Amino acid sequence: MLTMPAAAVLSLFLVGMILWLINGYIPIPAGRIKTLLNVVLGLIVVGIGLWLINAYVPMAGVIKGILNIVVVIATCVGVLQAFGLWEPVLNMARKIRSHRWTHAEENEKTATHPTPSAAVILK
Repeated sequence: MLTMPAAAVLSLFLVGMILWLINGYIPIPAGRIKTLLNVVLGLIVVGIGLWLINAYVPMAGVIKGILNIVVVIATCVGVLQAFGLWEPVLNMARKIRSHRWTHAEENEKTATHPTPSAAVILK
């Protein structure tokens, strides 16, 4: 019978083999299904790897916490990039940071009803 770390390493190897087959030999059309399969299997690999590190690598709790946060953030960025959502998130963050968050209704309102200072400039 396999011990828990050996079983986890074996499962990582099997997931890696599945990813290799999916990306190299199994004819799946490139698109959302292939991306979804790669993301799900990648999440499995990251989860098992992080569990192995947390369970079997002795380190201080603070360092483990920082490592967990970094891995979760990197994984979220990777998933967003895989589905093409990373650029919209960055654009939204830039708009929030530069305080230029506008809605379509506000743009239409200012176009139809100019402010008094704009009316003075127009005359």
